[in-house]
Amino acid sequence: MPREVTQTSGGIFLGPVKLGKNVTVRPFALIYPDVEIGDNSIICSFTTIREKTVIGKNTTVGNLCAVENEVSIGDHVSIYGQCHLTSGLVIEDHVFMAVHVTTLNTRKISHGRDYEVKRDAPLIKFGARIAGGVIILPGVTIGKEALVGAGALVTRDVPDYKIVIGSPARVVGEVPEDERLRI
Repeated sequence: MPREVTQTSGGIFLGPVKLGKNVTVRPFALIYPDVEIGDNSIICSFTTIREKTVIGKNTTVGNLCAVENEVSIGDHVSIYGQCHLTSGLVIEDHVFMAVHVTTLNTRKISHGRDYEVKRDAPLIKFGARIAGGVIILPGVTIGKEALVGAGALVTRDVPDYKIVIGSPARVVGEVPEDERLRI
């Protein structure tokens, strides 16, 4: 028997969710059970938020994003449209993520195969900025306030405050002091 689907404020909820105060869920967003969304956050149209995801306060998840299960997104995070956030991903506070960012959590493709796959999702630390079209491979940590240039393929950890570009991404500089958060 299918689960009862309810629609509130344009969003479609597939089960119980915890919504903070002043949460906006735009039309056609699909929210699975056991999701928590903090105060003043916005979930934009045609975005899917899977089970056991926790989203902090004052956070925006843009149009057409896919947020897989058990994702943790901090406070004051901006995620622009058409991003894929893989299962188990952790995004700390004050992160900016531009359009078309893709995160991956396994180096093995197990479809149709009989072996166990270990999930190894990325970690995106406080204040990191990620430009459009970036791909972040499994197990990678994007350091505190690091800056990842557009189209980068991030195959290894990015140190705190470093700027990386390219495919594969390589360090090309340091985030200037005047561009760092003052929090």
